[in-house]
Amino acid sequence: MTMATTIPLSTFYDSHGKSIRLGRRVGSGGEGDVYELSSSPTTTVAKIYKKPLEEHKQEKLRLMAQGCNDELEAISAWPTDVLTSRPGGPVVGFLMPRITDAEPIHKVYGPTHRKETFPHADWRFLIRAAKNLAAAFCVIHKYGYVVGDVNEGNILVNDTACVRLIDCDSFQVPSRDQLYYCEVGVAHFTPPELQKSGNYRLERTQNQDNFGLAVLVFQLLFLGRHPYAGVYSGREDMPIEKAIAEFRFPYGKNARARLMSPPPNSVGLGIVPGGIAELFERAFSEAGMRDSGRPTAEEWWDALDPFEGRLRQCSRDRVHHHYAGLSSCPWCRLEESSGVLIFLSTDSITKIDLRREWQKVEAIPAPGPLPAISPEIYPAYPAPLTKEIRLSLELRKFRQLAGATIAIACLVLAIGELVTDPVLILFLGLAAIALFFFPGKEDRERRKRWSGLETAEYMWKLWNRKWTKEAGEGTFVTQLNRLRELRHAYESIDREFQRGILGLEKTVRDGQVSGFLERYAIASGSLSRINPVQVADLKAAGIVTAADVTPTKLRRIPRLDPKVSGELIAWRERLEKAFLFDPQKSVNRAEVRALVHKYQPQMRPVEAELVQGIRRLARIQQDVIKKRVTLRAAVEKRARELAQAKADYRVFESDVEEAIRKDIQKILNSPLFSR
Repeated sequence: MTMATTIPLSTFYDSHGKSIRLGRRVGSGGEGDVYELSSSPTTTVAKIYKKPLEEHKQEKLRLMAQGCNDELEAISAWPTDVLTSRPGGPVVGFLMPRITDAEPIHKVYGPTHRKETFPHADWRFLIRAAKNLAAAFCVIHKYGYVVGDVNEGNILVNDTACVRLIDCDSFQVPSRDQLYYCEVGVAHFTPPELQKSGNYRLERTQNQDNFGLAVLVFQLLFLGRHPYAGVYSGREDMPIEKAIAEFRFPYGKNARARLMSPPPNSVGLGIVPGGIAELFERAFSEAGMRDSGRPTAEEWWDALDPFEGRLRQCSRDRVHHHYAGLSSCPWCRLEESSGVLIFLSTDSITKIDLRREWQKVEAIPAPGPLPAISPEIYPAYPAPLTKEIRLSLELRKFRQLAGATIAIACLVLAIGELVTDPVLILFLGLAAIALFFFPGKEDRERRKRWSGLETAEYMWKLWNRKWTKEAGEGTFVTQLNRLRELRHAYESIDREFQRGILGLEKTVRDGQVSGFLERYAIASGSLSRINPVQVADLKAAGIVTAADVTPTKLRRIPRLDPKVSGELIAWRERLEKAFLFDPQKSVNRAEVRALVHKYQPQMRPVEAELVQGIRRLARIQQDVIKKRVTLRAAVEKRARELAQAKADYRVFESDVEEAIRKDIQKILNSPLFSR
């Protein structure tokens, strides 16, 4: 048999010897390929194995086909008949119901895939899918079968939350004298008692199926979280398989004792009624390993069916539905904490009123410029000196002036060659230096005041920087500008969305106008100036009704009289004025929903940051006002301390330097230097 898309001239036979012709290949897997039937391509397909089957596998398929009934067909791709390559030959495949428009269950419970594949699905949809999954397991278990290989890949869900099981040929099937095993499994859905075995060729029980069922129900209700994926506080690694084997259920009552906690940005068992939470506790505890210890599919159905009717719509977000026993919406909190859009809306891209939110911004008064605080605005008078230090300071000024005078005199004598003895010049220079730099009793006080001035300057810079940063309006202005950027981004996305809606509405209106104009034929006789020859020319150019009349099309007719063109255009315009739009034939909701699902993910982070940013702006404003009150006294104190320290040190800033500068200037202007 060729592996091409179609199977030419290949014929198979069912259990009654009837020939079955295959059509297009529609699927392929490791064991075999799936084909349409030429006789019934929409309802039934055939799976043809790639390799010859062992005898026990053939017997298993015959047994399953004989046990097929309406209930099994309704919830699964159950084998309805076996196929052979010749009448009475070995089984090479089987027939089964065709399942279309359905996706693997992981595309339902995972938020990212769900928003792409099931954008209309909300939490009600997930609960209904969980309920229907339980119903499917009820049917399988009712007839004594065991799924065995429970996993996210062999369960399909359609857009009405109906569940269908596939790969049924791997199920465990009992007979009177033999058990046909399920020989495969997936670790994340395998119960603790089988985790360490690694050998799946053993008798499975429905109670073990119930573990995998509980995992899938948990993932549906808790947005794709695996019930054993948590935060482990121990030292070693804790993969999911090991956590299952050690009963480390992070959402359970004993989670802390087992060093487990739920992962960040997750919801706990509190989002479901206590009865459903207790079912999860049973399913994932040691007691579940006992015979019938885990909740059965029927128990899950009995709990989920009434729960679907106990949901409340969120007052803030219409797409959010939650357990009516909760005081607030867990999905709103989760979206705020995670920043992830969990459920898509069906009619709006935004959850806020921008005008109302911006009114909140305008209601927050700006702190205004920072009140000016500077050492220069505080008058200060030097601390008085003792009599002894004051006399020493005066003597210091005299010494400095004398030393400077001698130094200038030495300079004049040396340059004017009035004294040529270098020893005398050196002696006078050393005397000048000694007089100028020799410390007196005031030096200790000067150093003390200089140290105080340095300390005061350092403390002033420190507190002034803190004052400017924490009490200034810079942070407020930065946040306000960010909010303006977000408002611009919000308005830009909304304009794009509205432009798309207008485009859809225009398409609907244009369609109605076109349909209206198509009812008026040019050849109807209502146009008196147009003769049959001209009508024939128009028809040859594709202009038959008023809908076809456009300036572009008319210009393509070379010999058409301009008066005729004018009459045709005027005729169309008169008809358009008589058109009445039918609002009942509105825009296709699916097209609107597609636009919503395109722009809502873009809008969500913008509006979330905008809402949180407005709260932050209010906090910043309150913080600034508070800081201006709490910091002002300390800052003013540092400014006064610096002003005082400057005044205290100013008594040591002698006028000698100015006198020396003037003397030097006189010497430089004297005739001695002008020669």
